[in-house]
Amino acid sequence: MLRLTPLAAALCLGSGLSVAASDSHNPGHKLEEVIVSASPIHGSHSDNARPIAVLSGDELRNQASATLADTLQGQTGVSNASFGPGVGNPVIRGQSGNRVKLMQDNLDTLDASGTSADHANTTEPLLADQIEILRGPATLRFGSGAIGGVVNVIDNRIPQQAQTFSGAVESRYSSHNDGTASVLRLDGGGDVGGQTLAWHADGLLRDSNNSEIPGYANPHDKEHSSYGVLENSNSEASAYTLGGSWVGERGFIGLAVNRLDNDYGIPAGAHEHHDPNAVMPVDDHEDPVRIVVDQTRYDLKGEYATPDRLLNLWRLRVGHNRYEHREMEGAEVGTLFSNDAWEGRLEALHGSEEQWQGAIGLQFNEREYGARGEEAFIPGNSRIRSQGLFWIGERHWQHQWIELGVRHEQQSIDPDDQRAEHHSANSLSGGYHFSLSDVHNFSLQLSRAQRAPGLEELFADGAHVASQTYDLGNRQLQVETSHNIDAGYEWQPIDTSLLQHIKLNLFYNRINDFIYQANTGVTDIDSDFTIYEYRQEDAHFRGLETEALLQLSDRWQLRLFGDAVRARLQDGGDVPRLPPYRVGAQLRFETALFFGDLQFIHADDQDHPGVDEEATDGYQRLDASLNWPLPLGGQEALLFVRGSNLLDEDIRHSTSQLREVAPEPGRSFTAGVRVSF
Repeated sequence: MLRLTPLAAALCLGSGLSVAASDSHNPGHKLEEVIVSASPIHGSHSDNARPIAVLSGDELRNQASATLADTLQGQTGVSNASFGPGVGNPVIRGQSGNRVKLMQDNLDTLDASGTSADHANTTEPLLADQIEILRGPATLRFGSGAIGGVVNVIDNRIPQQAQTFSGAVESRYSSHNDGTASVLRLDGGGDVGGQTLAWHADGLLRDSNNSEIPGYANPHDKEHSSYGVLENSNSEASAYTLGGSWVGERGFIGLAVNRLDNDYGIPAGAHEHHDPNAVMPVDDHEDPVRIVVDQTRYDLKGEYATPDRLLNLWRLRVGHNRYEHREMEGAEVGTLFSNDAWEGRLEALHGSEEQWQGAIGLQFNEREYGARGEEAFIPGNSRIRSQGLFWIGERHWQHQWIELGVRHEQQSIDPDDQRAEHHSANSLSGGYHFSLSDVHNFSLQLSRAQRAPGLEELFADGAHVASQTYDLGNRQLQVETSHNIDAGYEWQPIDTSLLQHIKLNLFYNRINDFIYQANTGVTDIDSDFTIYEYRQEDAHFRGLETEALLQLSDRWQLRLFGDAVRARLQDGGDVPRLPPYRVGAQLRFETALFFGDLQFIHADDQDHPGVDEEATDGYQRLDASLNWPLPLGGQEALLFVRGSNLLDEDIRHSTSQLREVAPEPGRSFTAGVRVSF
């Protein structure tokens, strides 16, 4: 049974099914729900709908951090599987890795973040226009890797419409690591030879030292642990993008190229080898482990309308990523990961608002992925192919609507010198939504979704220095099948003088043949690392997300929220590395001169850590932000200050494999300026 603290029970008033956003930062302005279509049916900028959360505008600018999960940490149902300050991959309702699809403008990031917890994703929140967290039938559009949800980072790399010249520049400084980050963005366009050309350019520079922490990095081994600073947690990154589109009356076609370089450290204590014959453990790897990422990505995007035909809109999306990262041990390359990946999706829309609207599409993915080096734990080279066919559709009436999704996918993994593995996955999802007097809104979503096992789950066999584990795959793994029930309720009264809305969302997910990485408790003799083996067993996830929004006055607004997830394996054990129960409150305010917010989150102890995993203490986190809009010669300028972990708590995420040796940064302040023109 789910166990709730009294405060959590008091907050079970609403759901994180969607987050309202305003066209103004004024809390007194009535909030409008951000609608983004997870089917391409509604043709919004992102093409995505039914979100758990949407971040955009001032809210995104205030929350944007160096990693994606750190940016999303205040959203209900979302946690951070951090692996030090340089890595932050999102956890949605207790699921992450290969079950959460990370996308760059509706296409896979095509990086290596799903292979291991220490691999950073290549999205850049500081350059995003909008970040969406999605669930529901329409996520079948994106592949079986979206079985647990989708995080979609929307940008303007490839403009979709004509635009005038505009730009923005931002620079910020963070106190906990002397971190600096600067971004520049330019957009423009005009007529060229009678055709409309729209273009985009952006760039980012980021640099930081080791993070300050409140106490010992590893309080269980103070003799060998740093105090007050997290060693080898510094990072350096740069990125730039150039893109452009030809825009016509019926559509557009555009290209973009992005270059990313990222160099980040794995915190000290996460990569120690021990001599099993020694009386006391010794560190055989005194050199710090760093990960150096080089990526060049190419994107093509197009759209063409044929309004008088059965298939009235065609969309094409193709991405190619040449990705490489080196796991450095001092000056030596321990492991070299390479990934040459392609993904494409072609879809056609049909129908109109008076009848069934839908989209049918084809998707392909092919990558050459592997690792080389003395400590490579996956095959040196593998060819991974997948092809998918999907249909998603909706039918609307006056106060109700239905959405459906179906997908068939085939996957093959062909590693060097080993037998290829082939899997098929079939998924079906449906949702029913009903509104009573536009005040009471009910939803019910049912799905049966399948996911084929990934390369590392099948073929891993070796010591992984960066994560200090011996990863062992299992070629006997079968397709896992998720049966999910998601029920939601929202009350949005007509008279919104005080209570803006109340939301409640409950979910239950039974996953047959659930694949997870289990701590065996056995030590590999050669590396002296604990063996983590991929296993398969039925699992049950259940949880809730809540939210209530109160308009205290024209200038003050209070948001109350909470989330909880509990997951058990069929044999009675706990699914490892789940987030704890959380409740929180966010107070937003505005005066004539400035606006900001104060947010408090209480996270409970995680005393269901999984077999042979350590329990994690709870924490209280207090964050605040203050923003001053300033006129600047007819341009828009904003000075901002953000305080993070103001209580200087020792925060260790139960979802992180490094929770025992790498806490989150202590009390920190970030200050910066942003100018738009």
